[in-house]
Amino acid sequence: MATLDQKLLRLEKRHKGLSRICAAINDAYIYGVYESNFPDLMEKLNEAKDACKEELRDTHIEIVSATKANEMLQQPPSTEEQVTDVFEE
Repeated sequence: MATLDQKLLRLEKRHKGLSRICAAINDAYIYGVYESNFPDLMEKLNEAKDACKEELRDTHIEIVSATKANEMLQQPPSTEEQVTDVFEE
């Protein structure tokens, strides 16, 4: 269970980092980096942004599956288990 929580935390950190990279590439124009000034650089940055977006999608899918797995492991006890708990008290 702890390893699943650690994996989820690691995936969330990865997602946040990739999101920040994409945002930084999108904000390059704020610092005067335009397609017209640096065509080769912007081409490479756009390719890198596309690769980051693909990784973001994959990471998001992993986060959703890990979250669902975590929820399945933490299912509430069945009604039979609840009944036996009541009688034991």
